[in-house]
Amino acid sequence: MNSCRPPYWLAPQIIMYSSVLFFALFFANPGFGATLAKASDKPAAELSAELLPSTPVVPGERVRVLLTIATPRWFTSGTRIRLPEVSGLVLLQNQEFASNATERRGDESWTVQRWSIDAFATRAGTITIPPIEVTASVSLAPGNNQTLSLTTQPLKVTVEIPPELRELDEWIASPAVSVHQTVNQTGEVAIGGAIKRSIRIKAENVMAMMLPAINLEPPEGLQTYPEPPLLTNRASRGTLTAQREDTVTLIATSPGVVAIDGARINWWNTQTRRLTTLTTEQLELTISGQLPPKPVSRTQIIERAFYTLAILTIAFALLRLLRSSLPHRLADGMSKGHYQLRKGYRTLTANPLPDRLNPGGSPAGPSAKGQPERQLKSP
Repeated sequence: MNSCRPPYWLAPQIIMYSSVLFFALFFANPGFGATLAKASDKPAAELSAELLPSTPVVPGERVRVLLTIATPRWFTSGTRIRLPEVSGLVLLQNQEFASNATERRGDESWTVQRWSIDAFATRAGTITIPPIEVTASVSLAPGNNQTLSLTTQPLKVTVEIPPELRELDEWIASPAVSVHQTVNQTGEVAIGGAIKRSIRIKAENVMAMMLPAINLEPPEGLQTYPEPPLLTNRASRGTLTAQREDTVTLIATSPGVVAIDGARINWWNTQTRRLTTLTTEQLELTISGQLPPKPVSRTQIIERAFYTLAILTIAFALLRLLRSSLPHRLADGMSKGHYQLRKGYRTLTANPLPDRLNPGGSPAGPSAKGQPERQLKSP
């Protein structure tokens, strides 16, 4: 076996010839060195993002944030996406699994993952989506995996409100919307009868929480008992389907003819960019029968008993007052008061001087009236 090994004195020559061959290839083919440098500088994975559609949208319209992760090797574990919080924008990851594919880039085959993030604007203006962080694990070599944290560039969503929507409070921005109404009874209804009415709204590329509620004021003669709405969302191959069903039970309370208005839905068609109004059929009911006597509540009975007791108490007190000696005492007191008033009046109008000092009364008093003047003689 030792005879198969080259002599030790040939080792320096082998190294020298190898070096000469390498430099010959390097200088003879300039792309050889560039290929080696490119292979060492090639990233393990790339991340890109784009908006679909990239044109202005209305509030509530779906905007898809498409994330593409590519690697010249292959992915070894699940990909995690961290969504930022954006004021005026709702970001939802409705897609559970990525769309996997392979594509040729030059002479290489790349493994590609495509993710879709749904964005719904709640206000008008320009909304900036900050960088989205994506964590992926790729294989660099057999048995050598690397976990990479990649971020996208900021994206801007332009949201505008067209003139047709400026006077409206709510609408559905969708490529397809339908509304359906079901009623378990129509025509004539007896007093106390129940009518169950359901209105179901179905739309594409929206979430059920964005579908408007059906709140109709009941007409006179009906009392409403609404049920909690049923909201349903479904995602399939990039298409969202939302459904909302509102059910209300109407109880006939008084006879007559009543009309129930139909539901009115404002639909902004995202394909034609036009406003359409969807309505349901108006209902007309004839309520027959007579109202039963209105039962007296316990509170009313207590109030009536209290008022009756109060009236009886006051009447009894007045009767006792009339039978007592108080009226006689009041009459005696009034008589004595009258006497005192007359006595005081006489005292004020009487002659203040005795008769011997002022015989006949004062000249100015009433006794002096009609008497001739007297001349006093000196003694």
